[in-house]
Amino acid sequence: MKDRDLPPPELPDMDDSPGTQAVHFDPFADDEDDVNDAGLDALIADLGNLRDQHEAPTTATAAGTVPGGLTTGPATAPTAAAVRDDTSARARQEALSTFRERRGTQRGGRTVADGMVDLPFILPAQPEEALQDPAEAAKKGIPAPHLNPGDMVAGQYEILGVIAHGGMGWIYLANDHFVSGRLVVLKGMQSEKSADELGAAVAEREFLADITHPGIVKIFNFIDDPRVPGGFIVMEYVGGPSLRSHRNSHENHVLPLDLAIAYIIEVLPALDYLHSRGVVYNDLKPDNIIVTEDQVKLIDLGAVSGIGAYGFIYGTKGFQAPEVSSEGPSVSSDIYTIGRTLASLTIHMPKDENGVYLPGLPSPSTEPLFRKHLSFYRLLTRATNPDPTRRFRDISELSTQLYGVLREVIAIRTGQQFPAQHSLFSPQRTTFGTKHLVFRTDQLIDGIDRTVRITSPEVVSALPAPLIDRTDVGAGMLSGSSYTEPQEALETLRQAMKTPEYEQSAEIPLGVVRAMLDLGFTGQARTWLSSLEGRLGHDWRFQWYSGVTALLLDDYVSAQRHFAEVLNILPGEAAPKLALAAVDELILQQLGHHHSALLPEKVARAASLLSASLDSVDPEVFGQINPTWVHVSQDPAHLRFNAMGLYGLVWATNPTTVSSAFGLARQLMAEDQIEMAVAALDRVPQASRHHRMAQLTTILQLISGTLTESRIRRAARRLEEIPTNEPRFLQIKIAVMSAGLNFLRDADVESAASPNDLFDYPFTQRGLRYGLSYTLRQQARQAPFSRHRYALVDLANQVRPVTWF
Repeated sequence: MKDRDLPPPELPDMDDSPGTQAVHFDPFADDEDDVNDAGLDALIADLGNLRDQHEAPTTATAAGTVPGGLTTGPATAPTAAAVRDDTSARARQEALSTFRERRGTQRGGRTVADGMVDLPFILPAQPEEALQDPAEAAKKGIPAPHLNPGDMVAGQYEILGVIAHGGMGWIYLANDHFVSGRLVVLKGMQSEKSADELGAAVAEREFLADITHPGIVKIFNFIDDPRVPGGFIVMEYVGGPSLRSHRNSHENHVLPLDLAIAYIIEVLPALDYLHSRGVVYNDLKPDNIIVTEDQVKLIDLGAVSGIGAYGFIYGTKGFQAPEVSSEGPSVSSDIYTIGRTLASLTIHMPKDENGVYLPGLPSPSTEPLFRKHLSFYRLLTRATNPDPTRRFRDISELSTQLYGVLREVIAIRTGQQFPAQHSLFSPQRTTFGTKHLVFRTDQLIDGIDRTVRITSPEVVSALPAPLIDRTDVGAGMLSGSSYTEPQEALETLRQAMKTPEYEQSAEIPLGVVRAMLDLGFTGQARTWLSSLEGRLGHDWRFQWYSGVTALLLDDYVSAQRHFAEVLNILPGEAAPKLALAAVDELILQQLGHHHSALLPEKVARAASLLSASLDSVDPEVFGQINPTWVHVSQDPAHLRFNAMGLYGLVWATNPTTVSSAFGLARQLMAEDQIEMAVAALDRVPQASRHHRMAQLTTILQLISGTLTESRIRRAARRLEEIPTNEPRFLQIKIAVMSAGLNFLRDADVESAASPNDLFDYPFTQRGLRYGLSYTLRQQARQAPFSRHRYALVDLANQVRPVTWF
């Protein structure tokens, strides 16, 4: 009876179902029920005959023959079950072979960090390539390993050799005979010398056995062995180079900065997982991070301990936080190792005579990478601060700032801009300093003189606002009151502060400050902040609102100090950079240096980030301009350098912060870098509502400073590209023709070198006088006041060349 004629099996009761079952797969099975069986049998028989005809010359034993053609008798046909079993075995063997062969198949990389970086695909290393010769280590005074190739551990693990030597002895590669020859790593545990240490080791094994995270190497077993004090941790073998080896394979033995940050971002979730479980890793360094295929994994969990544990805390000199020996391991000490690891991947750290990294970081004056990426330097400075309370509070805070720094790194290197998906601030609420130069020409309309200076109120109204911390106990209540009137919100906050539930909230008292500032009670806000300094002085939000309050009170020195502190705490945020740049510009205005050239030309061009970066400037230059690389200064050259650099960095990274583009252009104009000022505003996107204002401003920039025929003609061409229905078209046109006339008069020539016209008028003194006279009369028709209309007509008559008629 054929299989298809069998009655369908009865479905088993769900409670008695054995679960997953094997189903025989027949590639020649026919799913069609209406096929003619007789025709199918004939077809298969015919195919069999054809097969036998093709195989007859070469298949000597098919008909019971032996080589030479001698017949030995009829062959015994294999049963259907035997054929099926043989096919299944061959299929399994083929699949296994293919699986093993493709272990090192090259595949594409993986995009990480919100799509900003592509991690390359790393071919996994062959196990035999990872083995080391212990004889080489013996030459350096390292004792020989306790175990040799071929030794068995616990009757299960066959030692293949050693792959590294660490703080707790040799690390072995072994074959697990109980699990299909799986490769594992055996790493020594700390030895137990007392009852306390024995208890600590037992506890350590318990929480190590419960660690499960895709970014952490798996732990399979714990083995006691009399040959090795403390026994072994049996871990997953991850074939691949360490991040240290991967770094050394690159040019100059450093990783590209964006790639290094991306690798660390991939590691952070694993460390955050450990911290959430109450343990710290303790020994992060490039050697303990493995990159294989498209994965990044932490290995070597032998140093993991509980937060605040005491006893033998393992770590690596040059990476371990200085307070571990006296205060014990903590989240903060792990943050320190992250900073040191990131620094060692990207720069050549100073070492002592034993090859151990020295404490501290090189100055940007001596390290070009830090000069080029000052935000990265500030991030490392905070992460590795000798004071644990000054470091990042947790992995989440560090991760947020790393994303911000990475955005800046990519923007500076490639010009590619990414949205700020992890920012702690809102987008810029409005703009400041974008209209002053163009609005100054409105004097032609109404006769009112205007200034090009920025003011504190317009800066504050444009600055981004801190987002509410969702982890704060008062976050929910503040979210509900964010759309109410300031006075109503103030009353709501007053009631909340009487509730014990909100006693520990930082957002509620800071919300009071925000409401006071919205109501214009700036003095009361400063008093309120003074009362909070003891409890919240370390909080960046306290520093931010203190800076805003000081700015509204025109206390620029205090505002600079507070915003600089916010920048030190949040090096990856654009908001404190924009605020600090504006304060530096306000101080320059106050000192009367806002139109003075203060920097060497090469430094000014490099600080703007438009054509070069600071890593290309001679380090000795900074000894006079910015020797300490701080942002608290009243020195005019230092202020200009910082303002230009901060405006340039924000504009290079954030295409929506148009205020930074205009601020950068003002600083460049003061340094007489007119072409670069124009280039800065030319980057304002065409889709921006400030694009037209940027176009008009570049026209006025070209006719400012030293006049040349080329700049005047370029300004005219730019204006001709703007529609004539632009409200300020005529007054800008008058400004360009006036500049042309002044250029000819100052040069004491009658006409320009080129015979081409300027706005359909001859580029001569007489031709431009006619053009100015006619345009002034057009402008007079649009004047809102009759008195100024007559003044414009009188001016037109004065400009018009003398004629007989």
